[in-house]
Amino acid sequence: MSTSRQQRLHPTKQKKRRWPKVLIGFLIVVAVLVGLVIAFPFQTNNALRSAMGGRDTPVDTAAKNELIKKLDSTKTGSVAGDELISEAVSRLRNTSMQQVRDAAQSSSAAAKLIQQNTGLSDTQAQALSSFVFSHPQFSGMRTAVADGDWLQAYREYQQLTSSGDIATLRSDIQGQ
Repeated sequence: MSTSRQQRLHPTKQKKRRWPKVLIGFLIVVAVLVGLVIAFPFQTNNALRSAMGGRDTPVDTAAKNELIKKLDSTKTGSVAGDELISEAVSRLRNTSMQQVRDAAQSSSAAAKLIQQNTGLSDTQAQALSSFVFSHPQFSGMRTAVADGDWLQAYREYQQLTSSGDIATLRSDIQGQ
């Protein structure tokens, strides 16, 4: 056997390929994160909102944009009515979803938000807030909004609309 002294003292090491292990590890981490986002969407959104200091997340912005589209679709062509809707849209754009979530948890916070963003007086806003918080049919929607679960809030809204509870709320507001 003819091996040189150099080869005996410093045997060459074969380089191990680590990138397949790193790639597999990375893919597992990504799959787990995607799974968490799919399994716990609104909790993930709430964690992201907390990390962002209470500012709106992309999901919040999308939910707000859908709400704005819904409001815009209610315009009738009446100058006065459309002006009110445009003002409501403008105020909604400037209200953070964190404020909306806080209002869904507390009657006084809801009354304050209603009074600040509508033409209602303080007593009217308090009465409206009390009405929503005292009637159990609105608790599902309030809970969904308070949790930041916008999809569930939309489902609750559809259920309230089909059962006529939203119409009752509207007539109560107009009656004051």
